Amino acid sequence: MIRRASTFRARYRKRQITSDDAVSNGVKYTLFFFNLFFWLAGLVLLFVGVYARLLQNDWNSVAGWSTDPAILMIVTGSIIFFVSFSGCVGSLRENILLLKVFAYSLGLIFLLEVIAGILAFALQGKVKDTTQEKMLEAIEQYHLKNKQTDLDDAVETIQIRFSCCGATYPRDWLNNVYYNCSREGYSEILTACGVPPSCCRKNAKTDTQCGYKVFAYPGMTDAERKKAPRINNATSIMWTGGCTEAVFDWVKENYFLLGGFALGVLVVQIVGICLALNMIDQLKFILEHI
Repeated sequence: MIRRASTFRARYRKRQITSDDAVSNGVKYTLFFFNLFFWLAGLVLLFVGVYARLLQNDWNSVAGWSTDPAILMIVTGSIIFFVSFSGCVGSLRENILLLKVFAYSLGLIFLLEVIAGILAFALQGKVKDTTQEKMLEAIEQYHLKNKQTDLDDAVETIQIRFSCCGATYPRDWLNNVYYNCSREGYSEILTACGVPPSCCRKNAKTDTQCGYKVFAYPGMTDAERKKAPRINNATSIMWTGGCTEAVFDWVKENYFLLGGFALGVLVVQIVGICLALNMIDQLKFILEHI
């Protein structure tokens, strides 16, 4: 009789847990809307990247993919989309597998971000050299496809935003086929021995030729220089500092701002991981007492 009573009480407790102790709606819907926001953001980023790449109409070319803003948006958007999608569906459907995929994926991203931050801080010189190399590659590829690309826009935006010209100095632009400087090209090619308008100190939008013919070609005589006023006034026409140094100077000046932003991103990720793990524990507890 006592055994029957204890068995009945145990079954009654299990029924109580199953009916009353469901997953916390606060955790469930906080996690759902948390992921819904990032899912939509990832979707927008993915569509913008694909659209930008379609405008280029050059999917077969893999040259410069590592520096192509459209490709970077596609990759970043895809990662955000799939990770947040698993969290979104997992929380709504109370699916432990999808919640684990979300939590472990976000944990891996968190770990990679921390490692990348530590390496970037410890290897600042190497990061600076790599940035300079990528900038030089972008300059060499500028207008190479006879049309404005996302990479071209990025180069122009950097030069205008940071008031700089070239990766190290303005003469980096002589490595570009359109701005290459030679005696023959000086007279035959309008852009030869020059820099793009984004290098100009002013009137870059209204005077698209403000950076033309600011360099002397090899072997140019003093008499020829006198006939080229842009060469004599080059420093007043264009920015003389390189963009690599300008960007890193800006980073140093905004360490606290960038650090705060990075910390905020990490905190958001930690919150997402904690919510997912908490919901997983609740679901496991319920399953164990059914």
